[in-house]
Amino acid sequence: MTHKTITVLSLSTFLAIAGTAMASPGVDVRSIGAGPITPGNAPAGPAIDPTTQNGQWFLTNNGLEDYRTHEFHDNISQFGGGPNEHLAIRGGFAGYTFSGNQVTGYQMVVSITNNTPLTSGAFASQPNMHGENRLTPWPTYSGDMYNVRFSAHWADDGNPLNFNQGGANIPSGLPGPTSTSPGTSNTFAVGYDALAWYSYTTGMAGMVGGSYQVPSWDFGNIPVGQTATQTLSFSFYSPLNIAAVPPPSSFAGQDLLIARSDDIRIGSYFQDDPVMNGIADRLAAYPNGGINPATSHFGNSSVFFSAVPTPGSAAVMVLGGLLCARRRR
Repeated sequence: MTHKTITVLSLSTFLAIAGTAMASPGVDVRSIGAGPITPGNAPAGPAIDPTTQNGQWFLTNNGLEDYRTHEFHDNISQFGGGPNEHLAIRGGFAGYTFSGNQVTGYQMVVSITNNTPLTSGAFASQPNMHGENRLTPWPTYSGDMYNVRFSAHWADDGNPLNFNQGGANIPSGLPGPTSTSPGTSNTFAVGYDALAWYSYTTGMAGMVGGSYQVPSWDFGNIPVGQTATQTLSFSFYSPLNIAAVPPPSSFAGQDLLIARSDDIRIGSYFQDDPVMNGIADRLAAYPNGGINPATSHFGNSSVFFSAVPTPGSAAVMVLGGLLCARRRR
């Protein structure tokens, strides 16, 4: 794993940089019995917790499974967030990487600001791709966010057995003639800390169950009013000519991350690469239409955290068979 730096700023410092005020909801994502999430299409989680009583599960790079009980969203004002709330989870383009005149990848600066006490208005929810929904009304969490993890919904984990390499990020199971076609991914994450569990129990031709696939990074603890920032790296399986990628100037002032509350856990995977497809947060209440509807209208990123300093789960060593049980298309 590559070296990374997590920068934590006070809210006043971050607002001076961003020029705005923000707020956002944190919501319990444990299933009924422990939290508000209705049962989805089984199994909704890994073998250790197929009904997801503990929330969102991860497989760390050292072979341990752990979980996070809550999810943080970037809702806007009057829809469960606050003024210009979309910047609570912010992704800024930070440059391409090159080999000669070929673009081999890019970097993104991701910032997460904990403004959980400042929410306004009711937040929406809806069923995700694997049939989970949220009971309403449900109170939002207010306080420090512990053991924060960010997940990128548009990137493969670098395992060529997961998806066909090259081309756009296209999931299998789409309506029409592509319904039995394998997915393709040209974007994979570099230097991530864990893989988030994704359930592909509906909409995926011939697929049942789920696996650890979605690249995720540790952002540490984020106290109320503070922001954690780090630079994430992504690479291309098939390098692109410099003339085929958007110019860096096109990303000025753009927020590339969308994580509204209608995206329960990881609602859909893949999503389109926001850099290659010009996807930016447009301040819509929810991302319908803001993300390519050919893949789905769900958000392209997630932030998970624990509401207590030490997660309630005991990390357990994963057996070799589980490590090999990767999704193959």
